[in-house]
This record gives sequence, structure tokens and C-alpha cells, in this order.
Amino acid sequence: MNRAAWSRARKRLVIERLAVSVLAITCVAASHAAGRVFSDDFESGNLSGKWSADGTRSMCTVAPSGVDGGAPHGGRAMMACNWNGTVAWDHPNAYSTVVLPQSEWKYNNEFLVRLWLRYDSDVSHSYGDKVLRLDPNDGLDGLYIIPQMNQPGGPAQVVWEFINGSQGPVYWGEGTTVGDQKWHKLEIYMKASTAANGTLRVWIDGRLKHELANAVTVAAGRKWGPLYLMSNWSNNPGSEHGANNHVYWDDIEVYTDLGTGASGKMSDATVTAGPAPDPPHGVTVH
Repeated sequence: MNRAAWSRARKRLVIERLAVSVLAITCVAASHAAGRVFSDDFESGNLSGKWSADGTRSMCTVAPSGVDGGAPHGGRAMMACNWNGTVAWDHPNAYSTVVLPQSEWKYNNEFLVRLWLRYDSDVSHSYGDKVLRLDPNDGLDGLYIIPQMNQPGGPAQVVWEFINGSQGPVYWGEGTTVGDQKWHKLEIYMKASTAANGTLRVWIDGRLKHELANAVTVAAGRKWGPLYLMSNWSNNPGSEHGANNHVYWDDIEVYTDLGTGASGKMSDATVTAGPAPDPPHGVTVH
């Protein structure tokens, strides 16, 4: 083999080894990528097998359309929940709700919750209460969201009630609209850390509205969740409301760092589901 041929052969070997290295790195990265571990578009027509009841509270239902005639966000079905201000606060129908236990969407350090929300035209325009909670109910960590229907457009108040046992930041909804009878996308990202390198973010309609970076974002030994949809509406003076106050949910997804197959990033809310089967396993509430 002359010098020129030897040089060409050596270059090919280097290129082949580089290609193998890149492939190996790609495979390792893919095996540790995020993935969707829960989803519900309510096209099954029921909530069984995916959602739990919140104690004695009535559960939300699956509906093909809203009381005001509005359509689902996608497909032919959505989840419908209601506040009833004409019964006692502890009556099962005071508010209907569902719970997704944290054990059903396990994560290591990171997760992203994405869902679509619409308020019906029958909702009272008075100050309400929590429509969504991430709440371990331990007095150490807790998030809730309140669309402020007493204000034009129902801006979304985002309250980190507790983070590691201390009161967290509050976003007062400036520049947001979620109570206008249109579908709105909510996304919540959490990098849970007991050191000062955690991150929490909330997007509304694809725009980052609330962020806390380089912070302790979970108490030691704790996890965020369960996820409660349609929490409670206070009937205290100033928050009175009628028997019909419907809120609709659709296309709910949870991504975590223990899932695989997705593309994009949870941390900037660009993550999307991978090919079927996705989520990679069924979710069953026991």
C-alpha cells in the first residue's frame, strides 16, 4: 500500500470510529431522555382507571360539549367539573374534582404538567378559589392556581403556597386571560431540588409568566403531587356563586425524567410525545 492509499484508509477509519462514537452518545442520551408518562384526552368516555376521587367529593364527568355549547379542545370529549354555591361547603356536590396521585406519574428530579382549561359562560364573576393544586398536603410544599373571575378576563393567579416549608412567590396574573370562555393552555415545570439549584416555571398560552430559578424547590424527602383539578371555591362573603359554574379540561399530559421517547425539553415546555405506544405504560389507580 502506497502512502496516499494508506492515508485514505486511515481517514476512513477515523471517520468510522467517530460515527460509532456519535451513535453511542446518541443512544445513551436517548435512553435518559424525558417522556410522557400520563395522558388523558377523555375520548374513552370515562375517568375510570386514570383518576381518583377526592374523599367524598363528587367526581367530574366526561362531556361532549359545554353547558354553553362549547366544543372540546380536541376530539369529541372533555372533562367537565362544577362548583355549586347553593349547598353546604362540605356537601359532595359543593365542587366536583379529580385527583391524579403522585405515585401514578413518578419522577426523579423533573416533570412538566401540560393541560387545557376553559371556563363556561355560566361561571359567576366573583372571586373564586383554587382550580388546580399540586399539593402533598404536608405543610411543606404546595402550588395552586386561581382564575380571578372578579376581574376582566379572569387573570390567573399563581400561588406557591409553600416551598420547603416557607411561603413561595405569587404571580398576580398581570397580562393573562383564562376566564373568557376560550381554551387556554397551562404548563407547569418543576426541577425539584433540595439545594439552591432548583427551578419552577409556569407558562400560560405558551408564554412564560412565572419563574423562580436557583432556589430550593422541594422539602427533603418529599415529592410534588398529587395533582388536583377543580379544587375548591370558597363561599365566604364576597365569593358567593350559583349552582352552575362549569370548568372544562382536555388533553392533559405529564412528562417526567423517568419517561422515554419524547423530543424537546421539559424545561422550556417544548417537549412532545414520542411514537406509539405513548405513554409507555398504562396508568391504573388502585
